[in-house]
Amino acid sequence: MKPSEQNRLRWNDYIFVKGSDFDLFWEEHLRNDNRNVLFILGSGFDPRMCTGIHAIMNAAGKGKRECLLIEYDEGDDSPSKNYSTEVQRNKDELQKLLEGKGSIVTKQLQMWSNDGRRIGARRASEIISDSSVLNGWNDIIVDVSALPRGIYFPLLTKLLYLIDEGSQSQTKSNLHVVVTEDVLLDKSIQEEGIDETACYLHGFSSALEREATAGIPVVWIPVLGEGKETQLIRMYDNVKPDEICPVLPSPSRNPRRGDNLLMEYRDLLFDRLRVEPQNVIYACEHNPFEIYRQIYRTIRRYNDSLKPLQGCKIVISAVSSKLLSIGALLAAYEAKKDGYMIAISHIESHGYVMQDANAIQGQHALFSLWLAGECYHV
Repeated sequence: MKPSEQNRLRWNDYIFVKGSDFDLFWEEHLRNDNRNVLFILGSGFDPRMCTGIHAIMNAAGKGKRECLLIEYDEGDDSPSKNYSTEVQRNKDELQKLLEGKGSIVTKQLQMWSNDGRRIGARRASEIISDSSVLNGWNDIIVDVSALPRGIYFPLLTKLLYLIDEGSQSQTKSNLHVVVTEDVLLDKSIQEEGIDETACYLHGFSSALEREATAGIPVVWIPVLGEGKETQLIRMYDNVKPDEICPVLPSPSRNPRRGDNLLMEYRDLLFDRLRVEPQNVIYACEHNPFEIYRQIYRTIRRYNDSLKPLQGCKIVISAVSSKLLSIGALLAAYEAKKDGYMIAISHIESHGYVMQDANAIQGQHALFSLWLAGECYHV
């Protein structure tokens, strides 16, 4: 990597731990100082909901512990309503983990307005109202394992923004993201009742909607996952791109996963949408900072090449695992800060279903990403 490029990549020198290193990192991080820790979790039926907080609470350490639990209502017709027993089981486990050690504060998140409009993403960004919420916490840990993308994308964006804005003030919180990754379980938990049209996610839309940018080329970067053809088609109709650069996971735990995805979407990508094979981007399945770097470089390269046409508008879509999705979000956030015209195309669903109960017994791994704070000299 060229020195000039390295200096422009915020998350090049990162702290990213996984597997057995997860426990070692948190034990080392929490044991020496009196650290106040705020956990942010989503309430859901996903069996991974409490895995991360369980491991971190076992790391002990002194200081205040609190959990901000987000409960979201997807509507009376949501298929997620069928899993109320599993949701309650997770909440009971969370209560036991914090009993005598910390408290739980519940935040209700309304996904629909009274007149039937989607408002979940906007409301998610309002959960953390301003930087005063961050005061008093040494570490803020957002566990996205049981949170849908439409919630944790705007939530993480807001937290990063507040920490960046407060870097010269008293706001000195560390921001961590925890993910319990299980590709088999992710494939089993499927969206149901997909919206008819995609939309641009709150906070990442203004650049594409300005009339002054109407004639500027659009480059679409979809991060691919299994079984998402309907979502991709509706996102394509929303974006109407001039160029498409799909992202595939490679290397991957399954060495053939990237090839399998190419076969699954061969007709859509190459026959119908006319994607150029050289436009395909490859990024490591288990390293979100790798996909961040790959997408950011692509954004910069296209803008440099199209500078005579005022650059280009970039649209990112993530329909893959949470780790890859976080990498895509980081690229979008950094590109927006650097002045590029950037948007995130997203499509919501009415809820989720578990297609294979046996997938719960699959192998999972804990990952921790340190996104802001002491290690970046903020």
